[in-house]
Amino acid sequence: MQSNEIIKMNGVNKSYGGRQAVRDLNLSVAKGEFFGFLGPNGAGKTTTIRLMTGILKPDTGEIEISGKPVSEKSHRSDKIGVLSESKGLYEWMTGREFLRFFVSLYGVKNLNGRIDELLAAVGLADRADSPVLSYSRGMKQRLKLARAIANDPEILFLDEPTLGLDPQGQEDIQRLLKKMNDKGMTIFYSSHLLHEVSRLCNRMAVIADGALVADGTLEDLRRQTKKEDLRDIFLALTK
Repeated sequence: MQSNEIIKMNGVNKSYGGRQAVRDLNLSVAKGEFFGFLGPNGAGKTTTIRLMTGILKPDTGEIEISGKPVSEKSHRSDKIGVLSESKGLYEWMTGREFLRFFVSLYGVKNLNGRIDELLAAVGLADRADSPVLSYSRGMKQRLKLARAIANDPEILFLDEPTLGLDPQGQEDIQRLLKKMNDKGMTIFYSSHLLHEVSRLCNRMAVIADGALVADGTLEDLRRQTKKEDLRDIFLALTK
């Protein structure tokens, strides 16, 4: 594994019963990269993230994060942050209480200081003591982002992070992520929208029916849209 590769998948397969969700997937992401992972709904994006983060085990193939196989106990899962599609919020808590619960799991010495940092980072300092139930959809997504970075991860995995947000909410989340990437955090950004990924990402890959069908820069992908067998996939990503 090259020293600059922080994520690597080699020949990964995963099936659910008789349905193959991921097919012979080979993928690598460089340290510090803002990497886009594109695919239509049901393409295998969420399964791929769950494999990378150790939630699921592959049927065959190898996955390495920061040079360590995900299956090994020495794998640094504490250096991974995940923002998933699921709600995952305790809405009877205040934003501060919610973060206190999660930050305390990491054994942070200056607990209150870290919570204040996170609230400021996602723009929720002025609503820290309001119940999460009273938050807008965009505010809830920002709170989930604060939870995902509570352990100051090296890699942040994002599964459709702006789904259901209005344009302002989308812009807020994207701006926060760009700041984090500028500070050196590796971001793996999964989405079904080409225009969203192309605004943010240095490089991207496209998955369809569990298989990698294209990868490279935006210009690389534009050239590949001319291929007849990929045209319908790319058209779906622009809707």
